[in-house]
Amino acid sequence: MWQDILNIHPDCQEDIFNFEELPGNAHDLIACAGVSTLRTEYKIGSTGKTIDLKDKSNKCEGVHYLLATNAGQGKIHFDNKTIVLNAGSLVLLPTGTPFLYELDGEYWDMCWLLLHDCEQYQFIHALHADVSASTDASKLYQNMALIREFNGNDTGSDSRYRSDIILRLVEILLFQIQQILDKKPRQNEQQLKFHAVINNATKQLQLPWTVASLAAKMHISEPQFYRLCKKETGMTPLKLITKSRLEYSCYLLRYTNYNLEQIAYTVGYANAASFSHRFKQQYNLSPGHWRNKGG
Repeated sequence: MWQDILNIHPDCQEDIFNFEELPGNAHDLIACAGVSTLRTEYKIGSTGKTIDLKDKSNKCEGVHYLLATNAGQGKIHFDNKTIVLNAGSLVLLPTGTPFLYELDGEYWDMCWLLLHDCEQYQFIHALHADVSASTDASKLYQNMALIREFNGNDTGSDSRYRSDIILRLVEILLFQIQQILDKKPRQNEQQLKFHAVINNATKQLQLPWTVASLAAKMHISEPQFYRLCKKETGMTPLKLITKSRLEYSCYLLRYTNYNLEQIAYTVGYANAASFSHRFKQQYNLSPGHWRNKGG
């Protein structure tokens, strides 16, 4: 049974997300994802060996599979058992798991995510391949369907609000994945507070964040917050905020008609000159040249 299989009938409709083109840092965690309506024939199988998703070092990397069924029916084979996947089914397949999943009825509405085998998801190695029934399946599918809708609709709405909505939906998606994988209890109270503070800061990039203001949110000293940030992210607090600001500015340059003053204000710089200086330091291009090159 365990062989690499990819049989997708033309009747199947799959909308695949390119997180490199969506705002936020989801591309660091999600290798690929999609929302699918499957008919006639659909069959995906893997031996469990690393798949050919090239990372920056040009090496194959492993991925963890997360599937959620919204309606219809599929089925999955792993660990010498076959399980029917009905509405509300959630499937987790840690990297290295041999499996086969396929359409098992007239249709199957589902979404799927391939999660990078990265540091943040290393704990998945300690989990077992599993199928469970959960309301989280429907919530995950609905959110991904909304991302598809807003990302595909570039007419009839203000591009500013559309880009902001997509950013928030992507952030919700990462939170949903975290909740589904039950990662939250693996963090202590201080870690949970830290990530809540950072998430809040990245949603308000226009504010003048400092180490002091971030530390005050946690009621700890600046040196404590500095050390915690380095431990949790590998970056200093200000480098982390700057990274978020510049990444969001790239999205605004590519997908909105904001001028440089508007972008500078939105991501927390006093004026276009200071924003342009920081942007050029990071990308070796001015924001205008970056926009004209198409990112």
